[in-house]
Amino acid sequence: MDQIKTFQMEGMIAATFTPMTPDGEVDYDKYDKYCQHLADNGIHQIYVNGTTGEGFSLTLEEREKVVEKWIEVGKKTGRITKMVVQVGALNMHDTIALVDHALSVGADAIATVPPLFFKPKTLDYLVKYCKEVANAAPNIPFYFYHLPSVVGVELNNEDFLKAASKEIPSLVGIKFSSKDLVDLIGCVHVNAPNRDSKRYNMLFGCDEMVMSGMVMGAQGGVGSTYNFLPKVIQRIMDKTKKGETADALADQYLVQKACRVMYKYGDLLGNNVSSLKAIMPLIGMDLGPARSPLRPPTAEELESYKKELLEAGMDKW
Repeated sequence: MDQIKTFQMEGMIAATFTPMTPDGEVDYDKYDKYCQHLADNGIHQIYVNGTTGEGFSLTLEEREKVVEKWIEVGKKTGRITKMVVQVGALNMHDTIALVDHALSVGADAIATVPPLFFKPKTLDYLVKYCKEVANAAPNIPFYFYHLPSVVGVELNNEDFLKAASKEIPSLVGIKFSSKDLVDLIGCVHVNAPNRDSKRYNMLFGCDEMVMSGMVMGAQGGVGSTYNFLPKVIQRIMDKTKKGETADALADQYLVQKACRVMYKYGDLLGNNVSSLKAIMPLIGMDLGPARSPLRPPTAEELESYKKELLEAGMDKW
C-alpha cells in the first residue's frame, strides 16, 4: 500500500487523443511521434482512454492495445513518467477486464466514470460501484472520474470522498471535470486516511478555468487542450503559484477564448473531441479524425474554424 500512500500527480497531465486513420481505424503507427510531441512540450503524465481518447468509441481489444502502445512508446522509453488508464465501460465485466489488463501491463493508476446507463442516484450506490472496480486491483492507485456534464451524475464529491474513504483504501483522488468550485474546495478539505499527505489528489479537468482549479487547491490538471496549448497552460500554473494573478488571468482568458471557438464547432461536429482533434494538424501533429458518430469538419468549416481560432489568439499559443 506504499504506492497508495504516496502516489501524486501534479502540474500538466494530457488527456490523450486516440490517433485514427481517415477511415476510422486506430492508427498505432502515430504513437511514437505523438509521444515525442508531448515530451518535447514538457508533458510527461497522461490520462488514457477517457473522453478525449474516445474510450467509449473503442472496442475492448482496441482499448487494451492503446494502453499497451502508450506503455511501449512512453513508459518504457522514459518519456512518460505517470499514466492513468480510464477503465470505466458499459458493463462491469469489461471494466474488470480493463482493470486486470492495466495492472498487468504496468499502468500507474486507474480511473473510472460512474455507471453510464443505470446511473447512481445515491452516494451508497456510487461508492459501492467504485469499490467493486477498485477492489479488482487493490494495490494500484484509484481515481474517481467526475464528469457530470456528459455522464449526468451530479452527486456531491465532498460527500463521496467522506463516504469512500471508509470503503476504498486504494482511492487517491478525483479527476474533477466540473465547474462547481464549491464542491472542489470541499474535496480539498476532506481527510484522506490512507494518504501520507492526508489530502486527496485533486486533478482539475476544466481547461477554460484551470487557474480557478489551482486556486481552489487542485494539485494538477488533466486537459485535452494541453496537447496544443502546453506553454500557455504551464504559464497559468506557474504564475498562479507565484501569485502573479494579472498575468495568469491574461493567459487564462486566451485559453477561454480558444475554448469558446472549440465548443462552437464541437457542437456542430458532434462533440468537442472532433473540434479539438481538428486543431492537431494545424500544429504539425495530425492524429486523424474522431471516430463515428462524430465527424470531421468539411473543408469550408475548417477554413472558418481556423479563421476564428486566429481571431481568438491562436498566434499567441
